[in-house]
Amino acid sequence: MDSLTQMALGGAVAHAVIGRRIGRSAIVLGIALGTLPDLDVLVRYADAIDSFTRHRGFSHSLFVLSLASLPISVLLRRLLDRDERASGGLWLLTTWSVLITHALLDSFTSYGTQLFWPLPVPPVGIASIFIIDPLYTLPLLIGLLLAWRWRGRRGRRANAIGLVLAQVWLLSTLLLQNAARSEAVAALRDQSLEVQSIRVLPFPMGVLWRVVAIDGDDVLEAWLSLIDDREQVRFVRIPRDLDRLGELADYPPVQRLRWFTQDFVSVRRIGDVVVMTDLRIGTAAQPIFSFDVAQHSGALLESGLTRARQPDIALDDMLWLLRAFTGARVEPPSASVPGRRLDPVR
Repeated sequence: MDSLTQMALGGAVAHAVIGRRIGRSAIVLGIALGTLPDLDVLVRYADAIDSFTRHRGFSHSLFVLSLASLPISVLLRRLLDRDERASGGLWLLTTWSVLITHALLDSFTSYGTQLFWPLPVPPVGIASIFIIDPLYTLPLLIGLLLAWRWRGRRGRRANAIGLVLAQVWLLSTLLLQNAARSEAVAALRDQSLEVQSIRVLPFPMGVLWRVVAIDGDDVLEAWLSLIDDREQVRFVRIPRDLDRLGELADYPPVQRLRWFTQDFVSVRRIGDVVVMTDLRIGTAAQPIFSFDVAQHSGALLESGLTRARQPDIALDDMLWLLRAFTGARVEPPSASVPGRRLDPVR
């Protein structure tokens, strides 16, 4: 989730656990702890794909965070609680709760969180909530503001209500995602499309969903609104073109990106450059994460240090998403992607 949401969640959790003992300073403590796991962005990795796939790695591991909670809590108690208003166990519970809820919340987004690092299992990306969702963040912020203003039991109650409402919405996104998945599966069946795997990806507030499904060497993409009829779901076929990789299939950055995305990637050639794209985030026309992985030099294909490409965001497509979000029945924009063909499924 975005940094504001993680800070708000950290402040709310800390205040709920230890606020009775140390007052509203628990909010400041929680805000600081809530940002701690994301400091892994300061680590310098080998290349762009390494940075992309190792973010939310060790710093979001349930094992690492649990082990780190004890020394962090001891340090915090010595620095902030010389009067011993709270026990060491309560400080440990506070630290552990803030760090663990940070990682767990991130796992509900599409990006992928390596909760079980260093075990070689794919990252967890439940993908039921968008990375920025006001319906989750606002209850936390309102509860925190009231807790800061109203000290004592009244403030703790306000914070608890905000914290509970946010989690109720988070659980509700799972129900909405399941409803969207059912609609997507039914639409695929109605159109006689058989796929090997499917992901239903969120946009804010649980109304509009993006469906991506692997069909052999292609990916099918569609937009689904829960306030529209199933007949409005129209798929576009996106060639993944994995055969373009050739000898690059064994290139470690390529293997790692395929593992991280669970093979929801495509390959295209832009000029002399071979580009790999994460199909889970953004849209087919406007992917957010793409990487140069090799360059053609005459008849040779040269791999080297991978580079991230800047996303190209089109205003027209953003306006279409806004209209689709409000329930307007509009056709998706006719996307044109360099090096890729987008074919409507008839």
